[in-house]
Amino acid sequence: FGYTNQSKHKVMIVVDNGVYKPAHIIVAANKEVVLTFDRKDSAPCAETVVFPQLDISKTLAMGDGNTVKLPALEAGEYDFHCQMQMYKGKLVAE
Repeated sequence: FGYTNQSKHKVMIVVDNGVYKPAHIIVAANKEVVLTFDRKDSAPCAETVVFPQLDISKTLAMGDGNTVKLPALEAGEYDFHCQMQMYKGKLVAE
């Protein structure tokens, strides 16, 4: 897997060609996290990102100005995906 840990509280994710890059993200547990999505894919499926366990969803405009602020997370794994679950990713808080 392409695990990343660019910074434990700010991460840039590119949405392109049907995938999130990186799709596996490691963040610090118990700290607020800011994710910035850079949407390059114009497919309708790329339009929304959903964090089902957190009850958070965000409509992504084209470009890189899409930020999602996540609350301090308990240690664990959190899935994220598009509304049709074709684009998939995992956030690991540790």
